Amino acid sequence: MNTELEVLTDTLMHISEVRENLAEMTAELTRRGIAHDRSKLEALEFDAFVSTRPKFKKANYGSPEYQECVDAIKPAVDHHYSVNRHHTGFHVVGFAGMNLFDILEMLADWKAAARRSPDLSFEDSLPKAFEKYNIPRNMQRHIMTTLRDLGWIE
Repeated sequence: MNTELEVLTDTLMHISEVRENLAEMTAELTRRGIAHDRSKLEALEFDAFVSTRPKFKKANYGSPEYQECVDAIKPAVDHHYSVNRHHTGFHVVGFAGMNLFDILEMLADWKAAARRSPDLSFEDSLPKAFEKYNIPRNMQRHIMTTLRDLGWIE
């Protein structure tokens, strides 16, 4: 086989394999998007969130008022964390137990949840989340770079 043909064949195989690998990752993210937070539709969680909705609407993430809401429905929140692996509370060792898909889903969740905060932007909520979930500094940098690249923060 001539060298040019060998290099071309190898390069095309490599491109194809990377494409397949990325398609597998895309499928995992799609599956997670479809299944995301289904437990919130179960009575235990749904009823709890309905009962605290008026107070949650007025509370910024990380505020004492927000924490009061969370504390008021602790059994529902504990259940939610126990069945949704994109939450640090799902993992015995917290953030350190999460895989990259868990982290990506968590970030998508945080961004969507941030729109509910009356006075706190998604970007401004991040330091509070990093502290609350003990996210290491180097990972904070990766997260911030990713969010900037997505255009989710400045």
